[in-house]
Amino acid sequence: MKLLKRIALTMLILLVLITPSLSLAESDYETGDGWIYQDGELKIVTNNGLINFLYHEFDMRGDPQHTSVEEGNESFIIDNGWVINQQTKTLFGAANVKENKTRAIIDDLPTYIEHIGMYAFSDCRALRQITIPDLVISIGEFSFSGCDGLENITLPSKVITIDNFAFSECTKLKRINLEAAINSIGAAAFHVCINLGTPSIYNTTIEVVQSNSFLGCILFQTVEVPSSVKLVEDQAFGHCTALSVLIFNSDQLTIKDGAFDHCENVRKLIFTKGKPTSIGNALFGETERTSDGKGFIVHYYEESDKTIPYPTLYYTAAYADEWAPNGEAEWNGYTIQQISQEELDAILAEARGETTPVLTGPPTQTPSPTTAPELTATSPDKYKPDQATSPVVEILLVSAIAGVAAGIVVIVWARKRKSMK
Repeated sequence: MKLLKRIALTMLILLVLITPSLSLAESDYETGDGWIYQDGELKIVTNNGLINFLYHEFDMRGDPQHTSVEEGNESFIIDNGWVINQQTKTLFGAANVKENKTRAIIDDLPTYIEHIGMYAFSDCRALRQITIPDLVISIGEFSFSGCDGLENITLPSKVITIDNFAFSECTKLKRINLEAAINSIGAAAFHVCINLGTPSIYNTTIEVVQSNSFLGCILFQTVEVPSSVKLVEDQAFGHCTALSVLIFNSDQLTIKDGAFDHCENVRKLIFTKGKPTSIGNALFGETERTSDGKGFIVHYYEESDKTIPYPTLYYTAAYADEWAPNGEAEWNGYTIQQISQEELDAILAEARGETTPVLTGPPTQTPSPTTAPELTATSPDKYKPDQATSPVVEILLVSAIAGVAAGIVVIVWARKRKSMK
């Protein structure tokens, strides 16, 4: 009998401890500034109710099963099953959330919307295809995060901003077009998009490649950064393990430490303009340099103690007097070398997906240690990871590290949001 009483008491204590964590379950009742949540239904009571709900307890947010709008609300309406702020022309998702998560094709969004709101299609894992109306100018935070069935997406030509985590963990996403109107790509916008081919970043007018924007995009090989970019932040291209060539077209450029963390196959950094204003001392997350300064060692990941050669920095003939006025062969500890216009044109064509010009002369050779032969970036088939690390292990490793990085970004982002309210 005493044993039964102890078991019952223990279960009761566990139940008391667990109950608070069951946030927004279908049987819950909760209310906030302008919204009421009860039995799986979110009712928007005032014009600011939906925004307040989305920001309420960000890290514990649950999805309602259905959303309704109180009669007389001047801002929000339900249009053909979609929750719309008719004043700002923002779509916040489907009124019937549960049903929407089973849809593979979405082609009935109201044509007048201009913004895809935060979380609008988050975790819609069945979604394979969506038609975004032509008037849309912004893709909101977390709007497509976790849509791991989405393979291709076409953005309207008017899109200006892609917000934080917008396509985070869209693990099957292969193609997305980035148009010239885009001037902002948020932190972790494409983080862990492990099947994404290099998008046309060079088309955009972004000024910052933000932290974690392309972290874990393991198929990137040649990336051209637009002339508008002034800053490349920490982890911007972190864990892009096949990345081998980066082209920078801007003056007054700053590249932060860790911008290419775990990108051990980078062999060429090409600068088509003048020297960078600032370049980090540990671009690759290195913890130690070799005695000759030509390679680096990282001690904190799977291939610890492996010697990795530093890339060569290339400059064009137009800026030779700035890079090497006296025939210098080094800058800031990096080997520097002039690149021919023919070779540059061929690399740019590859980065832009254009027909590669035929080189009439021998390409510029990049000096590198014999212990680590150069990895070319002519096609995905030529990228072969080390035999010691299988693709599955690599993806799991990237996902784990990216998850930690994303968590840090989320915490910082959430605190900023709360401080702004």
